[in-house]
Amino acid sequence: MPYCYSDLHHKIEVIVRFHLKMSIMSSNFLRIHLPLFTLFVVLTSFGAHWVWKTGYQNQLTEQRSQIEQYASYILTKLDKFAHIPRLLSKDQRLIKALQNADNPAQKDLTNRYLEEVSKLIRASDTYLLDRKGNTIAASNWNQELSFVGRNFGWRPYFQQAIQGNESHYYALGSTSGKRGYYYSYPIVYAADILGVVVVKMDLSAIEEHWEDKTSYFIATDPNQIIFMSSKSEWLFKSVTPLTLRAQLKLHQSKQYLDKPIKSLNLTGDFKATTTEWFDPSRIWISGDYLVTSRHLDNIPLTIRVISPKISIFWNSFGFIVITIMLFTILYLSGLLILHRKSRQKQFDQIQYEAKQKLEFQVMERTAKLNTEIEERKKTEQQLIQTQNELIQAAKLAVLGQMSASISHELNNPLAAIRSFADNGRRFISSGKTERADENLARIASLTERMAKISTQLRSFAKKTDNDELVVAQIFPIILSTKELIQSQLKAHQIHLELNLPETPIWLNVNPIQLEQVLLNLLTNAIQALENQAEKQIHIAVATYHEQLYLHIDDNGDGLDELNLNRLFDPFYTTRKNGLGLGLSISQQIIQNMNGHIEAAQSPFGGARFTVILPTVPAPVTEATP
Repeated sequence: MPYCYSDLHHKIEVIVRFHLKMSIMSSNFLRIHLPLFTLFVVLTSFGAHWVWKTGYQNQLTEQRSQIEQYASYILTKLDKFAHIPRLLSKDQRLIKALQNADNPAQKDLTNRYLEEVSKLIRASDTYLLDRKGNTIAASNWNQELSFVGRNFGWRPYFQQAIQGNESHYYALGSTSGKRGYYYSYPIVYAADILGVVVVKMDLSAIEEHWEDKTSYFIATDPNQIIFMSSKSEWLFKSVTPLTLRAQLKLHQSKQYLDKPIKSLNLTGDFKATTTEWFDPSRIWISGDYLVTSRHLDNIPLTIRVISPKISIFWNSFGFIVITIMLFTILYLSGLLILHRKSRQKQFDQIQYEAKQKLEFQVMERTAKLNTEIEERKKTEQQLIQTQNELIQAAKLAVLGQMSASISHELNNPLAAIRSFADNGRRFISSGKTERADENLARIASLTERMAKISTQLRSFAKKTDNDELVVAQIFPIILSTKELIQSQLKAHQIHLELNLPETPIWLNVNPIQLEQVLLNLLTNAIQALENQAEKQIHIAVATYHEQLYLHIDDNGDGLDELNLNRLFDPFYTTRKNGLGLGLSISQQIIQNMNGHIEAAQSPFGGARFTVILPTVPAPVTEATP
């Protein structure tokens, strides 16, 4: 019995000591970590609330900025087409089409004209209606869903325009089934309304312009039906359920044809500028939205920017996660500091070795950088040399293109020299020395002409560097270029007209390379006139604000907008056998002379290339005292 009692007493003592020790450790743990945990909860709560509030306000500010920018973009886009029907209503071709509605030839001519107009203004459709709303001609006359012969007298845009008023209207197309914004204007002749011209704009380009992935853009009509949206599944759905009266009115107007209008069943204030919408069918805040609205001026549409509130929650949640990670890092850092003293010596040794290694790596990297710098300098020198060689190659390529005409230009004098020499021999043998002297004089004149051509070719083919700039007059360079290109102008029967001012103009240029640029532009103009009956090239020179403007115009087919944007890109060409380097090299040459080349439509109907260079004062030796 005593032994058993003693053993039991010992066990109880061990258990008590163990629990006492655990209690002390728990007390120390709570004493140290409870304040830290409390601080963590407080900071996280206040921080998450601040992030939510800030994100909410930032989202509203972003929405206001987006809606102002997008409203301006939409109004600009719509205003682009607003005045076109008014201009078309004055067109005599449309007036004649309405006056001669039974003339098939006139209809065909009008159809093709409207097709060309529609392509030019980038409209969806352009069509002409008579007094009864029948389509006389349309830009889609040759398509399967053509408007020709269809009656649109029931459309509000026709009913308003036939009364003499300008009209704007948006609806689903009854033929194509596609959304469109319609502009109409009456055609009046001799105080009588003959018909209506209509231009339809495709609205898909407006939606494609929206780039924000976290917010949606919608445009609603007065019935809260979504007519435009960056979220395609919301199209032609009402924000809130429609009343019976609104459904009946939509059915009568056929604005959306027979398309069923489903509802998103959202709730909220639909008249407020800034508000929140709610989707009762979705749980928590997954169906809540921040909404900023704006009514468009003179257009019965309201544009809205909608942002899901869940995105703000994820920002707050991310802040909480980052805070947890930050406190975890701080906690682990504290534990690490406790063990640093015992490992300080080892750490210092590791740090010293790392420092030595870092210094070695810095020295190694510095040597590599010096090597890379030297290689880059060599590469730049090679690039400059390659660019000069490319310019020289382009110059020789131009000479190759001119070889046939130059050969013809030299063969004719050679044949004439031989003829004059044979005639001179006969005149000498017959004692007609005066006639023989005339032939010899003509031979001398022809040899001078051939020597002049040869001199120009050698000068043009001479290899020069980009930095070889001298002060020179522009007129001799233009005249020298004209002499080089003269044979091609004759061969293609092209009339070249020069419009040069009397006052000399001085430039700081490389004359040979500038001559190469002018020759390349003139060669392009000659090729552009290949299919023209009457071929003309105009060269004009003007100065403005110490800038030289050298215009080279032709009356060819001209340039479209796509070509204008990419014309000077390397390897971009509109010719079948072209390399696409001529204009790119020419632009580089002119840029090395502190100028540039511009391309535009010519007032003569073709293309215009303008070389713009800064002018310099005349040299002192050339200045008039």
